[in-house]
Amino acid sequence: MQLFRTHGITRNSKLMTKKPHGDWHYQQIDLGFNYRMTELHAALGISQMKRLDEFVKKRHILKKRYDNLLSKLPIIKPYLSSNTYSALHLYPIQIDRRKSSFSRLKLFNELRKKNIGVNVHYIPIHTQPYYLNIGFKYGDFPIAEKYYQNTISLPLFPNMSFDEQNQIVHSLTNILQ
Repeated sequence: MQLFRTHGITRNSKLMTKKPHGDWHYQQIDLGFNYRMTELHAALGISQMKRLDEFVKKRHILKKRYDNLLSKLPIIKPYLSSNTYSALHLYPIQIDRRKSSFSRLKLFNELRKKNIGVNVHYIPIHTQPYYLNIGFKYGDFPIAEKYYQNTISLPLFPNMSFDEQNQIVHSLTNILQ
């Protein structure tokens, strides 16, 4: 039932079909649904909707700061088209392979050692066991696979302080330079 309510996704390495790529790794081993919201969560969500514009505005401020503070590092920052307005759910950076050979796994582990809540979003769906079993294969979407291999998401949330963001940038800078 747990698999069914979470899109068929597991983080239990004993249920996985291959060794995890890192602590972020999960596998979709079956089809499922998103049945995780309780009535309490729904009520909280409704109350938070009133503050949505405020939250998105703060995320945009933090994104601009990240863009400026990270400009000298061997990374590719997220692209935001000028004709869109994103809620900035994530701030994913890519290791620029033209400027650095640092591995994503090592970067992930080093930042986690410093208690920085980085994560990896998202594992290409066609590489999940369920989809491999129905005929998809590695190499079907090479750009998605390359993006996955080089990308890590930095923390970005409306209550993040500039001091917290500075600490993240300082740690990232020390690791990559």
